[in-house]
Amino acid sequence: MLELKDVVKNYHGQRVVDGLSFSVDSGQVLGIIGSNGAGKSTCVSMIATLIKPDAGTILYNGEDISRHPDAIRGRMGFVPQEIALYESLTGLDNLKFWGKSYGVPSNRINDEIERVSGIIGFDRDMLRKRVSECSGGMKRRLNIGVSLLSDPELVVLDEPTTGIDMQSADQILAAIEALRERGKSVIFVGHYMEEVERISTHFCIMEEGKSRAFGEKEELLGSSEPGLTLAQLYKLLCGGIQ
Repeated sequence: MLELKDVVKNYHGQRVVDGLSFSVDSGQVLGIIGSNGAGKSTCVSMIATLIKPDAGTILYNGEDISRHPDAIRGRMGFVPQEIALYESLTGLDNLKFWGKSYGVPSNRINDEIERVSGIIGFDRDMLRKRVSECSGGMKRRLNIGVSLLSDPELVVLDEPTTGIDMQSADQILAAIEALRERGKSVIFVGHYMEEVERISTHFCIMEEGKSRAFGEKEELLGSSEPGLTLAQLYKLLCGGIQ
């Protein structure tokens, strides 16, 4: 489905992503981890077609998304680190607005809102609250709901659980697990090792713009010794903890 081949990105003469390669297939959850400045957010920004790579290719179903961005834009839900909601509107009105913006037919919008509300754990009372009155965790979950309105094939989340309470984080992880069970593909840029290990089927460990390891979870965690955790693997490969 999605494949990166030797992708490079430079900023102000500094190589931020350096020959990065990995792939994601249907039903897989790729957890991307790495220290601050490892190139994680730059990587997903290129996948989301917000910026273009300087070299290499990013293919979605065989099409180069740098040349044909529409090949992925209509099939992907992107959740950036920043909250992209209208604070003065209710959660319901935000979902209606963004659903219309994403081209969800008017005769389907209520059904889609009901579907994504179930995924993110929102009831009717929560949907009626203005975003400005919502907690940080509720805003994060609603932001994810917006990205799911078009029922995308691929969902890309950039550190969606950072700075929120444990209950909201658990609901977000449960939502990602539900997407995986429906055969969706997910890229999850995580800050907390335990979360990434819990939900991922595959890992990409990044450091200094490079992939230090990429592969299936069972293969990578069983490659050195039984019972190896993702945090321990990261320490072995990169010499430290995030």
